[in-house]
Amino acid sequence: MKLRGTKERTKNALVSIAVPSIKSLNGLKEVKDALDSFKIPYEVSIVAAHWAPKKTLRYISELESKGVEVIIASAGGSAHLPGMIASLTIIPVIGIPLRGSSLDGMDSLLSIVQMPHGVPVGTMGINSAYNAGIFACQILSLKYPYLKERLRSHKERLEKKVEAEDRMVNSKR
Repeated sequence: MKLRGTKERTKNALVSIAVPSIKSLNGLKEVKDALDSFKIPYEVSIVAAHWAPKKTLRYISELESKGVEVIIASAGGSAHLPGMIASLTIIPVIGIPLRGSSLDGMDSLLSIVQMPHGVPVGTMGINSAYNAGIFACQILSLKYPYLKERLRSHKERLEKKVEAEDRMVNSKR
């Protein structure tokens, strides 16, 4: 299967991004940017563990049959969405805790990272959407070896950026 980036919902999505609201989706632009940069097809769904549990259960039940291989789920506050999804599927789940209004995202981080024994969620830092996209690519690279080259190129670009900044700082002395 050849991977291609898309900003549209696709039948061949390898990554499913689950968010509880459109408002939450605004904070996930970077995950879509990362997946697009690696040409990984994805879909986005609005599902909410507390507000729409029946819809969330339907969403989870369809993931495997659609061929989704990684799930990225974000949530704020009590942040139950990533854990609920992880409890009902064997597909790897990456959780992104979102900064909220009450505890600046610490409540979400602790809710996602402190999953019960046997129900893991790979948890990113608060509002770390880009890293979630990169981590999804790393997981997929186990099955799609050419993604390893794209990841190596990504790491090389990071290295070159740091080297250039170092030269810039040291040329001013």
